[in-house]
Amino acid sequence: MTRVAGGFVGCKVSQADGEEALAGLAAAGFEVVAARDDADVVVVHTCCVTAEAERKSRRMVRRAAAAGRRVVVAGCAAALRPEQFVAEGVTVAARPDWAEVAALLSGWATSPGVASSSGDVAGQRGGVGEGSRESSRGETRPAPGAADDEAPRATPGVRTRLVLKVQDGCGGVCSYCAVRLVRGRPWSKRLDQALAAARSGVAAGGGEVVLSGIDLGAWRDGEARLPDLVTAVAGLPGVRRVRLSSIEPRHVDEELVRALRQPRVARHLHVPLQSADDRVLRDMRRPYTWQGYLAAVRGLQDLPDGVMLSTDVIVGYPTEDEAAFARTLEALESGLFGRAHVFAWSPRPGTAAAELPSLPPAVVKRRLRRALAAAEAAALAARRAALGREAEVLVEERRDGLWRGYSSEYIRYELHGTARRGELVTAVADELAGGSVGGRVTGTVRS
Repeated sequence: MTRVAGGFVGCKVSQADGEEALAGLAAAGFEVVAARDDADVVVVHTCCVTAEAERKSRRMVRRAAAAGRRVVVAGCAAALRPEQFVAEGVTVAARPDWAEVAALLSGWATSPGVASSSGDVAGQRGGVGEGSRESSRGETRPAPGAADDEAPRATPGVRTRLVLKVQDGCGGVCSYCAVRLVRGRPWSKRLDQALAAARSGVAAGGGEVVLSGIDLGAWRDGEARLPDLVTAVAGLPGVRRVRLSSIEPRHVDEELVRALRQPRVARHLHVPLQSADDRVLRDMRRPYTWQGYLAAVRGLQDLPDGVMLSTDVIVGYPTEDEAAFARTLEALESGLFGRAHVFAWSPRPGTAAAELPSLPPAVVKRRLRRALAAAEAAALAARRAALGREAEVLVEERRDGLWRGYSSEYIRYELHGTARRGELVTAVADELAGGSVGGRVTGTVRS
């Protein structure tokens, strides 16, 4: 039996796409293995959000191919610039039909020379504009490649955290973003399919369900909106926790805040900021101001025990001057965020911002260094704030004699004591441990 493993670069959607690919190949008779070193075939889901993400994607593909594995390359970078991955033993399939890919790989396994040309392009499911029949507001439809009554398959060997893609595509116009170009117009997974997938994942051992999407807040099914989906998933038997992957400021409304009050919903929300300077936000075509962002997230602080807020920030955008950068740095240092992903801007093919003159590399490097330091200081402050406080931790693994998992606030814990994988425990941290906090298990949370 041909063994297949996966790898991904980028966001939770990329991870979810990778897991769905492995599930599809498993259904076609392939054996899914955890380690790429043990596989005959490696499926790599790539990212194009920055030039660095594309570089990491190419490196993962090259390493797998150099080790003698047959490599299937999918995802955003493969859709944006497929030619960068063309190589011996590599099949580029940006938006693949996994049944067709399985047939191609089966032919290769039978006669390795058949599919070992330098850079195949496997069966695609439409181009960058695939969603042209959809409205700009998006539509609800079954998961691509699934029959109307077929729930998406759970990935074999699913982890304790199930990443469930319920939405894809983006109707935004951000000047710097290529992801919206390759993902197409918005669509949403039907509510019944999302619930069936969550049940399947829980049955396979997933205690936490992470709802993910390129524009997650745009999810809809008839009159149902994201808060309704959150409530429905949180109410499923066996679900210990529901988490949202990322959501735009415009979707942080009173209904969502009410949904976050439920005890099974994580006290953590990732809301991208990108810049705290209004002029830069306008140039980026982001639909809010800094004060508008603050107004959107203000209600989160009224929740019991508050919410740990994380964000994305871009430094070095072509129109960012020193004053604009200072405002963004001040936001990172304000104590508002407990975690921040900081990126240096890079021109993305096909975007409006790619036509702008770049700032001097030395300037961008200096700003990136300062912003990363501020982000690390914010994360350290969040970890320190967790010390001495009881937290609920979903146990994911045992390594080096310690139980490891994440709290509701998305802080990583390393724990002594008695626990089981997939169990929700109470814990108290008493020390910092690198990027984690260390402590002990104090009890078990009953369903």
